[in-house]
Amino acid sequence: MPVLDSSCVEGSALTMVTIFRAVQVKIIITEASRAVLVEQYRTQLNKRNEEWQQWQFQAKKILADAKKKSADTYALAQEKIEREERLRKEKMDQLTWQLEQAANLPVGSELDYQTVQSPVSVQVGEVWDEIMAGTEIMIKDGLIHEIRQKT
Repeated sequence: MPVLDSSCVEGSALTMVTIFRAVQVKIIITEASRAVLVEQYRTQLNKRNEEWQQWQFQAKKILADAKKKSADTYALAQEKIEREERLRKEKMDQLTWQLEQAANLPVGSELDYQTVQSPVSVQVGEVWDEIMAGTEIMIKDGLIHEIRQKT
């Protein structure tokens, strides 16, 4: 939501407002940051594997209970389980791929990390595209390494 400059007089035309724009934060890969990234993906993959094993146990129980009820219930339970297993497998495959990519990232490469919001004051007569062209914050080993203004 725009924030009005306090110097504006009520009833007059606005000459300046503060708005928020997106700022992309990127990580510059170093040996240390690559190791951290790889470890994060390994941890997530291990967690997914544990969840997979728990799911398989639950799925057997669901199927056994459904089989006792009716053939239709059993068929529906099978479909649900297959769908859930496909989704879980896709997530694990994606994490495996991300882990492999992270392990092979060259030092110095840039990786999108997150987007944050930054306030910027805009005034009558300024070029909108230049203001919204954006800013990038480059992080290297946890420290702000560079702030880039796109033009």
